[in-house]
Amino acid sequence: MTTFDDKRIATLLRSAPVPEPRVDVQRAIRDGRRRRQRRRVGGLATVTVLAGLGAVGTVQFGGAASEPAPIPPALAVSPTAPVSTAPARSLTCEASLLPQPIGGPVAVATAVDPTGRHIVGDIGTGNEDGRVVLWTDGRAKVLPAAARHGAAVNAGGYVVGTNGDGTGWVYRGGTLRTLATPPGYDAVLVYAVNGRGDIVGTARGANDSHRAVLWSVDRPQQYRLLGRPGSAANGITEDGTVVGTMGDQPYRWTPQGVGAELAVPDGYPHASVDSAHGNWAIGMVPGAQRGGSVQMLPVRWNLTTGAASLLPYPSANGVAANGDLLVSDTAPLVVAADGTSRRLPERAEIPATEAGTYTANGISDDGRTVVGAVYENQQHRPLVWRCH
Repeated sequence: MTTFDDKRIATLLRSAPVPEPRVDVQRAIRDGRRRRQRRRVGGLATVTVLAGLGAVGTVQFGGAASEPAPIPPALAVSPTAPVSTAPARSLTCEASLLPQPIGGPVAVATAVDPTGRHIVGDIGTGNEDGRVVLWTDGRAKVLPAAARHGAAVNAGGYVVGTNGDGTGWVYRGGTLRTLATPPGYDAVLVYAVNGRGDIVGTARGANDSHRAVLWSVDRPQQYRLLGRPGSAANGITEDGTVVGTMGDQPYRWTPQGVGAELAVPDGYPHASVDSAHGNWAIGMVPGAQRGGSVQMLPVRWNLTTGAASLLPYPSANGVAANGDLLVSDTAPLVVAADGTSRRLPERAEIPATEAGTYTANGISDDGRTVVGAVYENQQHRPLVWRCH
């Protein structure tokens, strides 16, 4: 199982049906594939999709598995313990539902553009029938049925994603176009797009072969391979810096295509980079083994200094260009680069006795817009937090 499989599985499983009201969808997705699962999520339809992509497997790490893992820092956030919130800047946040242009009990906002104007998500039944939806300034538009599993949206409202058969696509100005699959590979996994129209992802072939790929919104049938075989690209910043992995090591490419390894926290053998915004990137390192599984721990990189920091939080679902970290457990939290934090509120119109379970999946560059979902009344509903 490779790094880009984990992230692709996360994208696909966001529409999986959840049978019980206290399930945290995003947590279960990440924990399930990274061997930190605490709750069960139903996902029969998703297994079918993943089998078609050849992405079924278990997380294994090499010789370091028998060595004692470094002791991670004590968690600063707990699902049950109160959190001290002393924001560096005074902000008031409000949660509101996004309109649903089509019916479906599983409706989730999965990503937001750097400005906070454009939001992308999925609405369906959770049985591999989800339709991609783009919300712009609160107005919803359903993308063509040929587009599935939206992954990201940029400041121009261009959406990218990957269908269940491994076909990459870009939606721009009402037109849906496919992305080229490089020769020698049979699928691509598309993860991110920046404001310049650069799209990044990973091509996948037989015997788990894979390589990082860069496309352009303007020329989707052209591409550039990044790094050597065995590379993967998972994120791109507005200036064109690409992050991902080379083998099992975290890696970055400059806008000119020059690659270099990123630091791994002391005492850890491997790391993966999941996404990047501004001068910040987040990812994971393998922690201790538990019953044959590996506990994955979140990491943040400062791309300016190259420093890697093991985070004292149970998860990291996103990072803003200003360094704000999005932590989503049973109640989403935004943590500033200086360590101060603010808890995102529940919807004001819902009585406390009827409060649902909230998940947060994406954050804007200024940290003031966060998107996700709330599970209440036996269904998931798309949600946005606006802070001012």
